Amino acid sequence: MPDLYIFKTQVGMFDPVALQNHNVCIHYVQKSYYRKVDFLEGIPAFQCIDITAGAGLTALTVTGRVNVTNLEMADNEFGLWRWYPIDDAQIRLYHPAGIAKYQLRNLQVPVDMDIVLRDPNLVSTEIAVWQNNRPGVEAINGHAFALGAVRLIAIGYRFHSVDLESGKDADPELVKAIKAGKTPCTDVWCSGRGTGD
Repeated sequence: MPDLYIFKTQVGMFDPVALQNHNVCIHYVQKSYYRKVDFLEGIPAFQCIDITAGAGLTALTVTGRVNVTNLEMADNEFGLWRWYPIDDAQIRLYHPAGIAKYQLRNLQVPVDMDIVLRDPNLVSTEIAVWQNNRPGVEAINGHAFALGAVRLIAIGYRFHSVDLESGKDADPELVKAIKAGKTPCTDVWCSGRGTGD
């Protein structure tokens, strides 16, 4: 199996976490889903949202939480994304929309546009989205001037998968071997987790 895993760093475009016919275990909140990838494609960089919806953000203001619907995936699909803001605001991420990401005991760490200088491969921003469980974001304008927009750019991969636990592609023996550690499987964390869970 190739050397594929989440949060991998390298020069250039990052690798997918799995290739066709690779086993993955999707972890979403407190559940695990055993799947096999049957299709993947790279998604070029695109503007996934303007958090202000074109209205701009006044000085010293925090937006309400906004869902990033453009990162939703179809049924049986997950996306692997790295992202960054292109406007001078700080961004708090929630993934899914109700669970804070980058959450420490006393602080939720925001991401700003300088992330591309501190982390050029955007490893620290990598998230995976399972089906329609989209992330949410808030923008913080700590400046004494208004911002015309708060846009985020995303780049990544789209994966389609089949269910190994039920349906026509079910393979109980394979799932048993994966759980026992006898067959390779890549863990894909598709949500944050509340502190103390």
